[in-house]
Amino acid sequence: MDAAYIEFSAKGVVAVRTEKLSTDALQPWETLVRNEATLVSAGTELSALHGRGAAVTYPRRTGYAAVGRIVAKGAAVDDFREGDRVFYAGKHCSAQRFLHGQDHEWGRLYPCPPGIPAADAPFGCLGRIALTAPAITQLDLGDTVAVFGLGLVGNLAAQLYQQRGARVIGLDPVRKRCEIARACGIDTVLDVPPRQQVEAVKDLTNGAGAQVTVDAAGHSSVITSCVKAAALCGQVVLLGTPRVPVTMEATEMFNDIHTRCLRMLGAHMWQFPAHDLRGAKQTVASLYRTVFDLIGTGRLKTGPLRSHFVTPAHAAEMYDGLERKQEEYWGVVFDWSA
Repeated sequence: MDAAYIEFSAKGVVAVRTEKLSTDALQPWETLVRNEATLVSAGTELSALHGRGAAVTYPRRTGYAAVGRIVAKGAAVDDFREGDRVFYAGKHCSAQRFLHGQDHEWGRLYPCPPGIPAADAPFGCLGRIALTAPAITQLDLGDTVAVFGLGLVGNLAAQLYQQRGARVIGLDPVRKRCEIARACGIDTVLDVPPRQQVEAVKDLTNGAGAQVTVDAAGHSSVITSCVKAAALCGQVVLLGTPRVPVTMEATEMFNDIHTRCLRMLGAHMWQFPAHDLRGAKQTVASLYRTVFDLIGTGRLKTGPLRSHFVTPAHAAEMYDGLERKQEEYWGVVFDWSA
């Protein structure tokens, strides 16, 4: 089988290449998956493309959100059949040999319902990441949740909190992200500068603050805003991954957490078992079932989150747009059906 794939050939260089894939000598847990579509994770992939990580080497393949169908499988793969539609942490390619059955979620296949369009199905990955936050939050009907950062994950988290009956306030200084959030049905969306966001939350909650505040931006300065905007005995959820060094006076924030009895919750995606286990209510498999059900029934909106659904021939243009033209490029899905 001839397979095409996207490669970062060197720093800042995007190429589309081809290779031969064989179904011969599949390992017992190995599968061959022909992809329908893959989603770009802009933050992670742009960092790799431009060498912003300490361990970045080239050439490298990228991507971790793929939907496709099993073409062939090894003898030990008994939970799927050839022809089944699956989601997995696949690369940007038309087909891939993938080792299933590992004990972490990036080493397993998960069922993907056939009725979800290929342009929408890869968003199940970001929906599953976003669902980590409401899954670990103690939430009562009508609680106010303030989500700081309305990128793809923050938008989906805001939608998912609304599905749980929360009153959601979404905040982002980027106007386009706020427009997309409104198109997705977020209750209240505020495109205000960061320095005004805490006061905005207080104004909308009669000075009390939100019962739950969520950092979906992955920035330490946003976490401080989440602490300040949280209500007494509230919860501060860290959904984003802080990466940028920030110089700050931490004692004031720690004292605020201590005296107002706040709880800090780390909402990293890797905390759940990768597959269903007896007695485990929340697993990666159950979260994917929930997310795909919500997408399939239209309760989780993904259409506005997609700016482009294009063939891989446009890959270089897409990565450049995600880096330089964020008002035009925000959610890119590659179509591998051809």
